[in-house]
Amino acid sequence: MPFDIGFSELLLVMILALLVLGPERLPKAMQTFGRWAGKAKRTVANFNHQVNRELELDEMKKKLAEHEAMIKRQAEGSDLQKLRDEAEQKIKAAEEAKKRAEQAIESGTSNLTDDKKTSS
Repeated sequence: MPFDIGFSELLLVMILALLVLGPERLPKAMQTFGRWAGKAKRTVANFNHQVNRELELDEMKKKLAEHEAMIKRQAEGSDLQKLRDEAEQKIKAAEEAKKRAEQAIESGTSNLTDDKKTSS
């Protein structure tokens, strides 16, 4: 607890509250105080929970980055890196072949339309 309040101090506060507020209004005042204290406690708990989640997330991101770096270091000289490079080259070659095929189709289509216009 942030405040160092003992039983005797709490008893004194309760007696003063009873004298100031009276027996009719004291239960309602205590109920209102309890609600405020509960809201404050929930707010602090939610804030702490959110901060803890953010810290855990940052820690996990750091660990993930470390693991990725370690895997990349291990894969640089291995067969995996060679396979990856070969796969990237094949993908580039396939993309270039696809572009050439699309261009050929487009030029063939335009040739057909030109042939139809000249035959008409």
